[in-house]
Amino acid sequence: MTGGVFWYNGGNIDDKSCSTTAKNDYGVQKKRRNCDMSMTKQARKVKRVFNRALFLPLKRLLYDAGLVKGSYIGPDGLVRLRKLEIYLTNGCNLKCKFCSHFNPYRRGIVATETLVTSMETWSKKVRPKKFGLLGGEPLMHPDFPLLLRKARECWATSRLIVTTNGLLVAPKGEALVDVLRETSAEVLLSEHLMDEKGRATFAAARTIFENAKIPTTVIPSASRWKEYYSFDEQGKPLPCKSRPEASWTMCGPNTCFNLTNNKLYRCSILANAVCGWQEGALGDEWKRTQTYTPLEPTATADEIVRHLFLMTGPLPACSICPETIRFVDARQIATMEADRW
Repeated sequence: MTGGVFWYNGGNIDDKSCSTTAKNDYGVQKKRRNCDMSMTKQARKVKRVFNRALFLPLKRLLYDAGLVKGSYIGPDGLVRLRKLEIYLTNGCNLKCKFCSHFNPYRRGIVATETLVTSMETWSKKVRPKKFGLLGGEPLMHPDFPLLLRKARECWATSRLIVTTNGLLVAPKGEALVDVLRETSAEVLLSEHLMDEKGRATFAAARTIFENAKIPTTVIPSASRWKEYYSFDEQGKPLPCKSRPEASWTMCGPNTCFNLTNNKLYRCSILANAVCGWQEGALGDEWKRTQTYTPLEPTATADEIVRHLFLMTGPLPACSICPETIRFVDARQIATMEADRW
C-alpha cells in the first residue's frame, strides 16, 4: 500500500445484503444497523458446512500424507499465517459498550517484557503476512516505539498494522510519525466517537497521517458495532448461551489468531475472554472459556498447523458468542471511571 488514506466499508457485507445504504460526510458507505443479513447468513452457513464436512477432512488427509505441508510450513520451518495479532494494552481510553476486547472491564498495559518475549519466541515458529498491534489503545503503552521496532525486527517481511482510535495521535506528534516511517508500519484508524469533539480529534489524526503519507485505512466502527454479549441489571457483561455450532457458523474472529501472554490463541475474542476471567475482570459466567487451551511456546510446527487450520468445527467455548450478527449503536459506558485503564 502506498502512502495515503482510504476508506473501508466493512467488506464482508455487500450492498445487496442491506436494506439501505447512506453516505456519511466522509464519503463512506454506511450500513443501516440490523439490516437484513439473511443472504450473508446462508452463504456463511453453506461455506462452513462444506468446509467441515468435505474440505477439512480432505485437507487433513492430504496433510497427513505429506502432500500439502508446504502450503502451511515454509522452507524455513515457519508456519505461514495470513494474520497474527498482539494486544499491547488491556485498558483503553474509550469505554465502548459491547467491546469485543472487554476493555471497559480490564485494566492496565501488558508488560513490555511479556510482549517482547512473545514476539521473539513466536517469530521462530510462525511467519504472518500481516502482524497487528492492538489494544485497548496501543498508543497508551509507554514503550510503544520499542515494541513496534521489536515487531519489525521479529517479522522483517510482514506488514505491520497498528490499530488506533486516533485520540492520542496528535499528542504523540512527530515521534509517532517517525517510528511508523522507520518500521514501514501501516495504520488502521478506527472511528468510535460520533460526537463533535470526537470527530474533530479523529479528523485531526487522519490529517496527520495523510500529510505524513503514512498508509492508513479508516474504518467507521461507530456505524458497524457488533453486539457480542448482554448485560445483567448491574451492567456487568454476560456471555451468550448459544449453540457452539451456530456461533461458529456466524463467526469472523475464529481466524484472527492472537498472541497473548506468550501463548497462541486461534480466536481473539476467546483470548480476551479467557484472560479477562483469569484477571477477575469478568464474572463466573465466563468460566466456561477455560475449557479452551491455547498453544504453549513449546508447540511444534505440526501442532500449530493442526490447532489453527485442521480442527473440525466449533469449540465448546464458542457458546459465549451470539448465533446471529446484530448491529447496535456505538456508545460509551458513562458509568466507568475515566482513569480506569
